Amino acid sequence: MACEISIIVPVYKVENYLNKCIDSILGQTFKDIELILVNDGSPDHCPKICDEYAAIDQRVKVIHKENGGLSSARNAGLKIAKGKYIAFVDSDDFIHLKMYEVLHSNAKQNSSDIVICDYLKVNEGEEIKSDDEPNLQFKEEHYTNIEALNELYGNKGVKFVVVWNKLFKKHLFDNLEFEENKIHEDEFIAHQLLYKSSKVTYIPIQLHFYLQRKNSITQAGFCIRHLDFIKAYKERVNFFMAINQYDLQKKAEYCYIPLFFRYYYKAKNEIPNSNKELKRLKFEFCLRLFSFIKNPYFIKKEKIGWFIFMFNTSLFDILVQKRLRNFLKISLLVLFIFKG
Repeated sequence: MACEISIIVPVYKVENYLNKCIDSILGQTFKDIELILVNDGSPDHCPKICDEYAAIDQRVKVIHKENGGLSSARNAGLKIAKGKYIAFVDSDDFIHLKMYEVLHSNAKQNSSDIVICDYLKVNEGEEIKSDDEPNLQFKEEHYTNIEALNELYGNKGVKFVVVWNKLFKKHLFDNLEFEENKIHEDEFIAHQLLYKSSKVTYIPIQLHFYLQRKNSITQAGFCIRHLDFIKAYKERVNFFMAINQYDLQKKAEYCYIPLFFRYYYKAKNEIPNSNKELKRLKFEFCLRLFSFIKNPYFIKKEKIGWFIFMFNTSLFDILVQKRLRNFLKISLLVLFIFKG
């Protein structure tokens, strides 16, 4: 049966947090919702908790599936969603009881494809009341799709990337899914959703409570999967090039290149047996080097360093280790490379 909002919650090993999350959704002042709980092969009591809620509230639908990760769970929820709008909540977070009333009214009033709210980081064990009357004396901000994409590189960056502080018109997900077997999954899809939108609205009130867990993926130590962050940023560069948005492409490169080098050397120094993956990442970087050279956001010294990296990684390693910043020294090294 159709409804206004489908709220998709992937569930995996969160039995200590799941009740609070679900209660904050089912307690919404906006009632015309369906809650899709996707049990992603959770080995704890989460499957039972999901089924118990489905037994007492007909708005709750449960999918039980083999573990496939966050993106896989979200995609499974999207396939059965009946709502005119789509929303996502992570199962260890919780939301203000008026969140979807506020987002939905703004979506309807402004004919917005996406409505974004602010969020509040909450430490584990910290008490936050999700039913306090929010300050509704705010001034919303409206963006075209290109203006919204530029906000990815402004002071609202993360707020425009993550999917869990938003209400989306369902049509935005036509022929579009979350990329599976990746972490930083929102980075792979954010720019595509914003580009497909005719109007994006931001409201500056904290309606989503983002739990800071010590054992969450975002708090875990560095591993090979974190290189997905580089891949997401590279895909965004390619996307902006494909839609002929030169300014956005250069902004995306300005974020991608420093991240590439930071993660490349972090993986090289901290992750054993990462050489194969690092060679692939370097190859992809070097393929685009002559395009990067045209980027006005970087200075000559940085661009010369990239050529050193391409032709002689060992020499570039010395530059990194010794932090040589003198432009003349780098220039002499470049001459040595090309003559030798």
